[in-house]
Amino acid sequence: MIRILLADDHTIIRKGVRQILTQAYPNVQIEEIEEGEEWTEKLYASSWDIVISDLPMPDRGGLDTLQRISRLLPKLPVLILTLYPKKNYAVRALKAGAAGFLGKDAAPDELITAVDMILSGKKYIVLPGMEN
Repeated sequence: MIRILLADDHTIIRKGVRQILTQAYPNVQIEEIEEGEEWTEKLYASSWDIVISDLPMPDRGGLDTLQRISRLLPKLPVLILTLYPKKNYAVRALKAGAAGFLGKDAAPDELITAVDMILSGKKYIVLPGMEN
């Protein structure tokens, strides 16, 4: 079973990502959070295989939260799924501890590819100009 913590402040995005992941991984367990302040409680309430998170959260910046997760749980991989432009934020997110960076405009199959790569211990990022 794969355990995923999904963080995004938009319900419709969380529900769409949940649907994509549930179709790809029938035995997945997904917990959703919408506020950055919920991180600490949820991170320690269970053990997670991967965190999928947006960068902007209403009560805490995504890069700040990412750095905090990297410090507290350095082995927990985080995939950033965001509308923020890759050229401005991808490298910053990786330096802050992300295992991958994916735009919300990506195809569902790309999300699954990113999750598979990260779960296998690799990094996932497609920089501008490298898209298929």
